Amino acid sequence: MIKAVVFDVGGVLCDWVTVVKTMAASIGADYQEFYDAFLLYSFDPKTGSDLGLIGMDEFFAKLADHFSRPEKAKVWRQEFVPGFKRIEPTFELVKELKGKYKLALLTNAKIGLWDEWQEGNLPQYFPVIVDSAEVQVLKPDEKIFRILLDRLKLPVAECLFIDDFPEYTAAAAKLGFPTVTFTDPEESVKLIRKTLYGSI
Repeated sequence: MIKAVVFDVGGVLCDWVTVVKTMAASIGADYQEFYDAFLLYSFDPKTGSDLGLIGMDEFFAKLADHFSRPEKAKVWRQEFVPGFKRIEPTFELVKELKGKYKLALLTNAKIGLWDEWQEGNLPQYFPVIVDSAEVQVLKPDEKIFRILLDRLKLPVAECLFIDDFPEYTAAAAKLGFPTVTFTDPEESVKLIRKTLYGSI
């Protein structure tokens, strides 16, 4: 029986890709090349922002320097978080589940990112938040899932994990989590409800 529902944030609760596409377009960069550089400076084991090793100001400075556009660093930093858009079907689901399940977040994120995203008001809904920058471990490392379980104080089989990266849900499934890979918001929310409630 599922007692906790664990959400990723980017790609599940909010759309962050659109603002990254806008950044790439602002310098005429190929989106895939820009996205790859974005992930490089997010996840680098020595300096990754999502490991909490550098802050967002330095992250965007590195990204802008990568494309020889240092003047863009402050602009991108200012545009990034305000550019996030709530994925409304997911938020409606979260409101529905609040009080019925223990709700948690497991997110690869930069220092202070979700504190800045006031539109999400995440602490209101999620008493348990495991942030990669805080714990200095990234999904899909087993360690971050173990930290999550320790904070939830529940068996793995009772914790539904939802993420838009298939490699992350696959890693969670290997540990025994029931999972949903989030794709289309409407269809994914239907699948989550079906997983929780059975045939609907």
